[in-house]
Amino acid sequence: MKTGKTALRTDLRARRRALSPEERAARSRAAALAITRLHRFAAGATVAIYVPMHSELDTSLLIASARRRGVRLVLPVVANQRRRALRFYPLVGRMRPGAYGIPEPHRSGRPIGARWLDLVVVPLVGIDRHGHRLGMGGGYYDRAFAFRARRCAWHGPRLIGIAFDCQRVEAIPAERWDLRLDALATESGLTTFAEARR
Repeated sequence: MKTGKTALRTDLRARRRALSPEERAARSRAAALAITRLHRFAAGATVAIYVPMHSELDTSLLIASARRRGVRLVLPVVANQRRRALRFYPLVGRMRPGAYGIPEPHRSGRPIGARWLDLVVVPLVGIDRHGHRLGMGGGYYDRAFAFRARRCAWHGPRLIGIAFDCQRVEAIPAERWDLRLDALATESGLTTFAEARR
């Protein structure tokens, strides 16, 4: 019998899959628009974004908008599966399947350190009203941004989840190391989580 986070993931993925292609496209556009209004989503900024898999929210419009504005885009790349290490490489040239079949850019040049990103668009399976994120369960984002919990004043990039409203829940069972987001963009607009950096 499934319990806790596993059961919640199963339920939330089912909710996401239940959206029709037309609903998914329209809601993806609205969520992307909420992010394009952020002041950090501007020319010269370095923004991490993901390429969607399966029923995840479509980020293609966000990627196109970033390119038009002169935003420097980077993608997460699983650099070491055993250590669950995530690195961020510039989105240039053609992509190839990486770990777990996730599309990734060629690893040309040096990766951009997570601390030096301006904005990170974070994928998620679910999120609660406090900004606790439920991911796929690998802990890659938790590890990449764990340094934020050890900072008193500066916390690095702003972490914005992007999802459909149906992925919101009242509470997620969170561990002390689980990543909390600064804000969430959905088809309803942007929600800010004031407690995320404490």
